Amino acid sequence: MALFALLVMFLVSADSYTHDFYDHFDSATFFTSGKAWMNGMVPYVDFSDSKGPLLWFIYGVGYLLTPRSYVGVFWITVIIYAYIFFWLAKTALIYLGNRRKAMMAAMLTALSIYFPLVRYETRAEDFCLFFFVWSLYHVCNRLHGTGATDGQSLKKTAWVLGVSMAATLLIKYNVTVMIGVMALLVLHASWKTGDGVWKPMGHIVLAFTITLAPMVAYMLAGGWFFDFIREYFIVTMDVVKNQHEIMRHPVYLLWANRWTVGIVLGVNAISAWAVTRYAQRYRWAVAAIFLVTFFLIVSNAFWLYYYAMCSTFVLFGWVAVFLLLGKNTLSRRWHVAAVAVVTIVTVTAMHALRDDESWFFRDNAERATLYRYAAIMSQVKHPTIVYYNTCTSGFGVPVESLPGCKYWTSQSGATTRMDDDQRQAIESRRTDFVITMKDYDDPAWLRAQGYHLYDHDSRLTMRLYSRDSLPEPPANFYVTNQDVLLKRNLLKP
Repeated sequence: MALFALLVMFLVSADSYTHDFYDHFDSATFFTSGKAWMNGMVPYVDFSDSKGPLLWFIYGVGYLLTPRSYVGVFWITVIIYAYIFFWLAKTALIYLGNRRKAMMAAMLTALSIYFPLVRYETRAEDFCLFFFVWSLYHVCNRLHGTGATDGQSLKKTAWVLGVSMAATLLIKYNVTVMIGVMALLVLHASWKTGDGVWKPMGHIVLAFTITLAPMVAYMLAGGWFFDFIREYFIVTMDVVKNQHEIMRHPVYLLWANRWTVGIVLGVNAISAWAVTRYAQRYRWAVAAIFLVTFFLIVSNAFWLYYYAMCSTFVLFGWVAVFLLLGKNTLSRRWHVAAVAVVTIVTVTAMHALRDDESWFFRDNAERATLYRYAAIMSQVKHPTIVYYNTCTSGFGVPVESLPGCKYWTSQSGATTRMDDDQRQAIESRRTDFVITMKDYDDPAWLRAQGYHLYDHDSRLTMRLYSRDSLPEPPANFYVTNQDVLLKRNLLKP
């Protein structure tokens, strides 16, 4: 499973050696936030975004591993996905009773997990997915497997659920609710079998509390716990409210992409229902978890990648297929290798067919501009950047840039306070650089603040402004495909 995860991630992950810095959006925000934390800036005080501190910590570790590329994050996600596929295989094993078939079912699930429209860069959902799958295995084992008769299983399941809910609360809290539904199912099963409710509930609460305690203590000691509460919960809800006002309802997005995402969701829904055909107890449990997960997402899914949390349920469809094929079908060792190769090739082909600008061999105007801007910014140590009226695309990653103000990158649904924070940082000349979208540019105002415009080529969508006048790279400045692949000489004129 680890080897499979490594090969898939190496070929399709936007953080891998095979991909460039361009076409990173949310992940560039998380990386810069983690970097800011590792460089002494205070979360939710000096910089902020609508995600939890555990996500920024993970990206901060990735930054420490490779300060000027996403490769450190790549290796972290390889480990994460190795365990995701491991727990998927363990879940399939509950129903199949055959290790090789369980591995094949887990690997084939990658076709859904890595479907390009719902996963095209590493996001919060990837890290939540580990805790989701980990919890799903223990719940299925408790309801359908040997865990139903194992006295220690209930305690272990309760602790896994408590840890997972606490961890996801520190990453993206709607996933906490999804795992909470699993906890309710386990408590109901415990009550129905006479094991009682209060003891497993106590274990869940204890595990939840112990997992949260170190981070809460750290935030209290640093004096930013209440900033965390305000920004992560209250301000995020204001942003979501604004999104609902300025954007069409998420159902319209789902309908507009009904033939692509609809097929993936449909296959996962049917797969979740398929469990009812071969589960002896709690036959509708998996289908119920899928439905709650789907409805929690669809009510607020302005972006298609939100549906990534539904992608693992196709595992149960593959389990049903293997059961229908019979006991002696597809059970040889070479079948496992063949399924691995076919899955990796198919996933890679899907991503290659997608209009992805970040492959290392895509030598285009956007890439040339990114490195040209980076070469300019590299003249300032740890330059601060504000992405004015736009979101970050990772332009400052090769130069270890830091946030230029608290709300340093524009969010969809940004509040007036966020917009004002950016303008004040520019007007007070606190930020070294400003990057804007051409369509939302304000050149006269930026020039009035003393910022210098670079690279105003009309073909390009992003523009760079510098507080100080800095020399541009020579006209022959060029970063080769080989240098991008090896992540070297990226700023060498």
